[in-house]
Amino acid sequence: MAKKKVVIIGFGGHARSWLHSIKGHPDFELVGIIDVDTEMLENIGQLGPDLKNVATDTAIEDYVKFNEKPDLAIIATPIFTHHSLVREVLKLGINVICEKNLASTLQQGRQMVQAALDHPELCTATGFQNRFNPGFWSAKQYLAQEEPSIGELGFIKWQDFGYRGESRWGWRRHLAEIYPEDQCPHWFDVIRWITGMDIVQVKADTFMPRYSEWHGASTICANLALAKPGEYRHRHNWVWAQLFGDWQLGGPPHSSFEFFGKKGQFSVAGLGLDIKVYPDMSNRTKFEEDGYLPVDAGPIRGTKYTGQQVILEQMSRGIDSKGKIQPDTNFVEAYKSFAVSMCAIESSHAGKAVWVPDTWADFKGVDIYYKE
Repeated sequence: MAKKKVVIIGFGGHARSWLHSIKGHPDFELVGIIDVDTEMLENIGQLGPDLKNVATDTAIEDYVKFNEKPDLAIIATPIFTHHSLVREVLKLGINVICEKNLASTLQQGRQMVQAALDHPELCTATGFQNRFNPGFWSAKQYLAQEEPSIGELGFIKWQDFGYRGESRWGWRRHLAEIYPEDQCPHWFDVIRWITGMDIVQVKADTFMPRYSEWHGASTICANLALAKPGEYRHRHNWVWAQLFGDWQLGGPPHSSFEFFGKKGQFSVAGLGLDIKVYPDMSNRTKFEEDGYLPVDAGPIRGTKYTGQQVILEQMSRGIDSKGKIQPDTNFVEAYKSFAVSMCAIESSHAGKAVWVPDTWADFKGVDIYYKE
């Protein structure tokens, strides 16, 4: 079977990661690089042996005039360009993977969703590859059991921090909300993915510590409320989450992802889970330890891959189906994670909680999953 042809738009750091993933997947081959850095394009062959024979151009419209139309375009450009590039790519009849964050504003994100809905024959996906890491997949599969040993989930404590220098590098240093726009979309998506719930309410503060020399917010403290579709307004059934993320604290980096239930708790530890179960419900200070491993969870989404290559595998199957099978991170689904990041920023600026489902309540052409 002929390989599916891929072009990468924007050949920066994330693009190199996608290049590695493409090389490791048998269904795809890189045929083109599109970037506005003409000097880099002139010397593209010097960046690696895999790039010596790729075609180059500065715009996707010009590329398809002089080269065979690719099957897939991967957009790895600065966030503010995503919505325009996605619409151009879909209009040309090309399937697309777009890096996160989906867009810079809710309106741009809505335009991307509508463009995807206008082209049901094409597949879309978002660079939310973290949900396909073994540890998070293990957490999802563990909670999906009929009776997980920790009982009914009630609270999540999510922490991720580490020093990222006196200034954020590259174009990200100029974002007004650096951590909320760059890293938080991953975390919001993973939390939704693991729990099978939507984040319906967010109350957040985004800021720079007073000693920071950054140009935008490096830190977020957020309280999140999660609910299943159909139960958005049932506050008693909400699962609550507390998220702290930061790139300006000193000391060693730290990440901890903890889930608390009535009968126990677990944390994501490396590839699997560390589980603590309370043998005596009248004294929950004592616990027995257990584990849950990737072998217990099974292959990630029925594939032999992890991370970006799961997205590529799903994209390959979707292209073969002519859009009838959409990747898990398609724009309609990914919008819900993107919207939380936008609502978190709005919450911080307004000083109040924001109701996230309002951002998609009037969507047309989507299934019942989007209804309360």
